Amino acid sequence: MRLPPWRLILLLNLAVMTALLLACAKKFPTMDEQKMQVRDGQLIMHRLSSRAVLDVWGPPTYERREQMQFFTLENGTYVPFFRVPLGEAPAGWDNGVVSGEAVFLAYVDRGELLAFLDDRLVYREQMPGESLHRIGKKWEKEDRLKTPLEKSLAPQR
Repeated sequence: MRLPPWRLILLLNLAVMTALLLACAKKFPTMDEQKMQVRDGQLIMHRLSSRAVLDVWGPPTYERREQMQFFTLENGTYVPFFRVPLGEAPAGWDNGVVSGEAVFLAYVDRGELLAFLDDRLVYREQMPGESLHRIGKKWEKEDRLKTPLEKSLAPQR
């Protein structure tokens, strides 16, 4: 029995889509697994939620939620635009850019700046506490200088 061409194409598309879904369906770790990774110091990109970090490390010294663009790197991590000097690109940039509502958690006592996009860890930078304080103070100043319209359009927690 010979299938009509449209059915053959439909079956091939279905087979390809099924294969792609199975290949991409990596199981995201459970919350308990994520918390264990945080406790062990294994902050794995794209496999960790902000809730796991907050539950294990507690509230950050500074927290920021805003629309942000990120450079995408060849190793799969992202770098927020504000961490790269104007007019430059980070090492390992793959010419990609992603944007969305980002959540930044700055832990001065740990020397960690973390960024989450779609509630997945996409950026981690270790830096001295004074650098994190500078970033946090800059965020606070930006918030004070926002107009009422900007405040009403800001992402809500």
